[in-house]
Amino acid sequence: MSALFTRRARNGIVAAASAVVLLAIPIGIALPAQAAPPQTAVAKYVALGDSIAAGQGAGTPLDACLRTGAGYANGLDAIPRINLLRNAGCSGATVSEVAAGQLDQVNRGTTLITITAGAGDLDIGGVYAACFPDPNTLPCAAAVGAAQQTLESGVIGERLTALLIATHERSPRAQILVTGYPLPFGGATPGFLGVIDQAAAALDAQIAGAVAAAAGLGGVPATYVDVTAAFAGHSAVSADPWLGSNAADPVTFLHPNAAGYAAYTGLVHDAYLAVAP
Repeated sequence: MSALFTRRARNGIVAAASAVVLLAIPIGIALPAQAAPPQTAVAKYVALGDSIAAGQGAGTPLDACLRTGAGYANGLDAIPRINLLRNAGCSGATVSEVAAGQLDQVNRGTTLITITAGAGDLDIGGVYAACFPDPNTLPCAAAVGAAQQTLESGVIGERLTALLIATHERSPRAQILVTGYPLPFGGATPGFLGVIDQAAAALDAQIAGAVAAAAGLGGVPATYVDVTAAFAGHSAVSADPWLGSNAADPVTFLHPNAAGYAAYTGLVHDAYLAVAP
């Protein structure tokens, strides 16, 4: 008997056996379906913080807090399985103002919270306004001195640690994502602009330290989201800025534009996926 005949006979037997199995399944009974890939639960999301949380700079302001529909909170809301319930962010809000005026927007049902806060305590925009175009004035020296004193005191980190612990107490099921700030002028600009960048870097360090402290003191499930690397090459003085570069426009100046908020959205979403239930 040839090998070809044997192979054909074997194939015929397999096909016939398969047909018998299929005919044996009663009509109306479906074959078992493959299991769907696991999905994260729908996040019940609230955004807290200052002008960057509000989305200032990337669209038409909708209210006195300069909230827009184009900030990173809205970007996250557009992603499946994230449901933005409220954006309480407000331009100029300090950490204490977030605690006093926004924290009541979260509750035990909230499962995702973002916070961007700290720059309002330093008033970096106000420092720039006092020092531009002439950084060699008494008002500029006073503004820079006040900001440096605030940073050196460590009070921003202390207030933010307390805010994170209080947020966790109100929303014990929530993952809390705390963003930092980009270096406005790229970190390599000499002179006064370099001083602004140094202040932003010191602020970011205090924010990251507050996240770590809250986790250690109160078991807060908080994550620090560093944005500086993403904004490298896209400072306000770069050829492709992701921050407003017109010092004459206080609404957009040093705030992310559409590309900047898209970067924030991606970074925050990646951080959420790493901790999502």
